[in-house]
Amino acid sequence: VIALDKSNGKLIWRSDRPAEPFKPLSEIAKKAYITPIIINVKGNDMLISNSSAVCIAYDPNNGREIWRVVDGAESTVSMPFTEKGVVFWYAGYMVDGEGNKFTELLAVNPDGIADITATNILWKKRDEQSKNQLLTPVIKDGLIYTVNTRNKLTCIEASTGEEIWSTHLKSDYNASPLYVNGNIWFFSVKGEVLVIKAGRKYEIVAQSQMDSGIWATPAVLRNSMILRTQKALYRIGGE
Repeated sequence: VIALDKSNGKLIWRSDRPAEPFKPLSEIAKKAYITPIIINVKGNDMLISNSSAVCIAYDPNNGREIWRVVDGAESTVSMPFTEKGVVFWYAGYMVDGEGNKFTELLAVNPDGIADITATNILWKKRDEQSKNQLLTPVIKDGLIYTVNTRNKLTCIEASTGEEIWSTHLKSDYNASPLYVNGNIWFFSVKGEVLVIKAGRKYEIVAQSQMDSGIWATPAVLRNSMILRTQKALYRIGGE
């Protein structure tokens, strides 16, 4: 993990991952594709960077490790996310004693030092239908919205990890969903756009079809959405 001076590209600090959590993994399994996030805990910034086998909080000023949670095994893709002082992330997929592949969603209290694996995990939710988590969930007002690799759309209670409701969709979803004005937007690899109302009941607001598949998470520019399909780049909305 490195920090660069954005004005000239020079290296400010470098922090190497600890070797021990990765020793059991093959080279291909050590990959991580996540974008880290920065949170503030009691006035101190932390850079939360999840890898395949361990999630680490760094001091973004100097790269010093603040804490770690050792959980997961092979490649991880989904970004960490946070609400109300709790950090959530999906671990890299694991294999149980019977050979079943699964992943886990963790909720962690980030107020800790050193190895907090045994002390600060608030809950874990095991997903036995999905061996990995590609998109980054949306969290809003204590509810987590996500789609796994088996096309299961789920609303999860952020305080407990309990499932509120779920439904199966027809397509794969790789792009991360967005929260916009009380609604959650989902974008499929077949170009389907699904908009649901945020809340404890599954309620479809709108559905539409783009010209081709959507793999990239849309960007937001003021009141507009910048959406890239396989054929074109769109700007949708107002100024």
